[in-house]
Amino acid sequence: MQILWAAALFNLLLCFVDTNALRLSPLPVMAAEAAILAAAFFLPFTRPGRAPGRFDALLLLMVISWLFFAILRQQIDPKYLRDVAIMPIFVLLGLHSRTEGFHPRLFWLHMVIVAFALWEALDVQGFVRVFSIADYFAHTRGSDSQDWWVDSGLYLSAVRPEARFLFPDLALHRLSSVFLEPVSLGNYVVIATIWLAGWWRQIPRTMAWVAVAGTLFLLVGSDSRMATVACLAILAALPVKRFIPRLAPVFVAPVVIAAMVLAVVLLGLETGLDTFGGRIAHAVELFHDFTLANWAGLALDKLKAAEDAGFGYLIMVHSLPVAATIWILLFRRELRTVEGRYMHLAIAIYVALNLTVSWSIFSIKTAALLWFMLGRSIREDEEAPEAIAANGASVAQRSPLRSAT
Repeated sequence: MQILWAAALFNLLLCFVDTNALRLSPLPVMAAEAAILAAAFFLPFTRPGRAPGRFDALLLLMVISWLFFAILRQQIDPKYLRDVAIMPIFVLLGLHSRTEGFHPRLFWLHMVIVAFALWEALDVQGFVRVFSIADYFAHTRGSDSQDWWVDSGLYLSAVRPEARFLFPDLALHRLSSVFLEPVSLGNYVVIATIWLAGWWRQIPRTMAWVAVAGTLFLLVGSDSRMATVACLAILAALPVKRFIPRLAPVFVAPVVIAAMVLAVVLLGLETGLDTFGGRIAHAVELFHDFTLANWAGLALDKLKAAEDAGFGYLIMVHSLPVAATIWILLFRRELRTVEGRYMHLAIAIYVALNLTVSWSIFSIKTAALLWFMLGRSIREDEEAPEAIAANGASVAQRSPLRSAT
């Protein structure tokens, strides 16, 4: 759990250092993230029952694919590997995590995020004096400070050119909390919703209701369109979770992509607008502009346009066959419990909806927790009494990772 705290908070701590001690460069940020990934990768090897499985094969596929395309393009960029390697690395961490104390520890992380968001909402000037977000990103991302909302010192997307999405008359900027920018806070809101909806019976009741109140506050504060849509879709699946087909998560991405295309055709959505519909139209237009080389992962000429089109980015960087294989290996499982099937479906819904308008799904700040939860849900599905009865095997006879093959 300490690794998840580090993934969520390391940017906050580095921003504090940059604001109050010494000016940082991109190197400490990259070093911190590399250390977190290394710890997440090696920790499962210290747990009993470590055996090669599906997610080890997925990680190996990602490495081979990355090297293959780097050779073909004559261009090597570790970011392309890092973006997708986060997935199996943290799934494996979740598979081998200790079972005790997870929900209380996640609750307290949730409360830290809520507390920082409250501070930012009530005293933004005091918040920025301690965490000069605009300067931090300018120093560590190589951007000119004039690219940021200099008057407040917050990340540029803390304001929108149009009215707020939620409660347009609310006199509040878009909150960032510990993530330093609103998009990641919105992503975290969806992940918190999955946590609460999927594991409601396991979370102590007082903690659960306090966490619900905090999540609602964060949703309004982040003012995220994608988070709102994703949370509604995830909660809409709750009443029918007992009837979720086992392979339903595999089909989420194709269904979402088809819905994007239909929405553009039937509703006449236009690009160039900073709206949810405008973002979807942009993503569909990017697909329309793809050449065979783009679909095959051999050309990155449309990479800039893919910043707001996650599906396009994933396909362009890794090719359509590899992207499809990654999705299938992540979500095609014979899950036996209602909770396991719901968690997989909820995570697949969030990932697919995020990829329609963004590539922020690859940020370790929130991705670490998301994929850890997927791994933990697999472990709990394998160890559930009904799963044991269905298999005719005891928990001691099966390791969670071996069953993930």
